[in-house]
Amino acid sequence: MLKDLLTIICTIFLLEFADKTQIAAISFATRHKPILVYLGVIIGMSITTVISVAIGRALALTVPSKYIKIVAGALFIVVGIWTIFGK
Repeated sequence: MLKDLLTIICTIFLLEFADKTQIAAISFATRHKPILVYLGVIIGMSITTVISVAIGRALALTVPSKYIKIVAGALFIVVGIWTIFGK
């Protein structure tokens, strides 16, 4: 269980490092008190995480994991292509 938790923590940390949320937090920290930025980021990310976990759990209970992996992989590819070629 600890190994799974550490894997999740490390994966999320690496994926979120220097993403739009972190850049927004840096920007907010230049204008607002750090504690307000920290609390805003923690609360905002917590809300989105709860929603994501609920959706993921609902999908896991209704859709075979093989199809979830295929769709998730395809979405990552599409977002990557969109990021490279989008305006």
